Amino acid sequence: MNTGSNQQYNVVQIRTANGGQLIVLLYRGAIKNMKKALLQMEQKDLEGKGNSLIKAQDIILELLSALDQNLLNEGNELAVNLQRLYMYSYRRLVHANIHLDPSPIEEVIVVLGNLLEAWEKVSNDGGDAGVSENPSTGVVLTG
Repeated sequence: MNTGSNQQYNVVQIRTANGGQLIVLLYRGAIKNMKKALLQMEQKDLEGKGNSLIKAQDIILELLSALDQNLLNEGNELAVNLQRLYMYSYRRLVHANIHLDPSPIEEVIVVLGNLLEAWEKVSNDGGDAGVSENPSTGVVLTG
């Protein structure tokens, strides 16, 4: 497939995904960009590494913004823990980018990989159980 076909496929995949599937796609995208950054770091492609890490950071910020603010305000344990993990992951990627350190990237890949496995199970078991779509802000966690 050429790049144009891949982009069209990705657009169709995103438009037809339910809430849980969108979260899975975001995790996969972040992990893909972090793995790419590690390879670029090995190849001394600093600009590419920076761009890949920024994409991963942007995805993490998107995951963070998708958290249901009402649940966060209520102190919902799952939502608060996810918020902490996302913020920690974001800070680790910033550190990796500034200090040219691959270990924080590898660490965040493991963290998001574990979350990805959980979301794949949720998405496969019940579609978008625990997730709802909010038209004004996108997908939000609800349980």
